[in-house]
Amino acid sequence: MDDKIEQFLEVRFISPFETFFEGIATSVSAQDINGPFDILPGHNNFVGILTNGDVKIKFENGERSIGISKGLINVNKNKIEVFANV
Repeated sequence: MDDKIEQFLEVRFISPFETFFEGIATSVSAQDINGPFDILPGHNNFVGILTNGDVKIKFENGERSIGISKGLINVNKNKIEVFANV
């Protein structure tokens, strides 16, 4: 594994009928049954089930908050895919 940790995350946030966000972020915050959590560059890979709430995507020039009723999240090597309302 490369010791260098990338400084950014590639994020793709979609639902069955819409792409909410696709781009580079500095962090993603969401919530599962255990409570809120943050994903930063270099985070361990995982798949999780998201609960009702906001997913916050922070990027260099601001932040976007997207409300969901439920969803799935996949984190793999600084690439994040969020599947909302599925």
